[in-house]
Amino acid sequence: MKTNKSTKILIILSIIGLIAFAGCTGKQDTIKTPDGEIKVSEGGSGPAWCEAGTKMTTTGADGKQGSFEIKGITTYEGKEVCESQWSSDEGSMTQYFNEDSSYLVMIQKDKSGNIINKVDMSQPK
Repeated sequence: MKTNKSTKILIILSIIGLIAFAGCTGKQDTIKTPDGEIKVSEGGSGPAWCEAGTKMTTTGADGKQGSFEIKGITTYEGKEVCESQWSSDEGSMTQYFNEDSSYLVMIQKDKSGNIINKVDMSQPK
C-alpha cells in the first residue's frame, strides 16, 4: 500500500514540477508555500519543453528535501524522449516522455536503487 501512495505522490509532484518549470521566467525563483519552500532553477540546453539542467528543489515544513531535475533529451526504448528524475531520501523516480505527452513511462526505485514499480502511461496508438 505504501508503494501505491508513494507512486501517487511522486506523480503529483513531478507534474507540479513540470508546470513550475513551464512558468519559470527567471534563472532562479523561490516559491514559499504553507507546506515548505520550492526553488526552481532554469536549465540551459535543449528544447524549451526539455531544458537539461532545469531543477526544482523542495524543502517541506518537516525539513525533508527532494529534487526534480530535467536530464535532457535521450533515447529510451527506441524513442527520442525527455528524461527527468525526482529524488528524495526515500528513493527516486525517472520519467521518460515526449513533447506532446502521448508517451510517458515512469520508473520508481527504492533508496538502494532497486526498481519497485514501472508504469507506462502512454496514450494508446
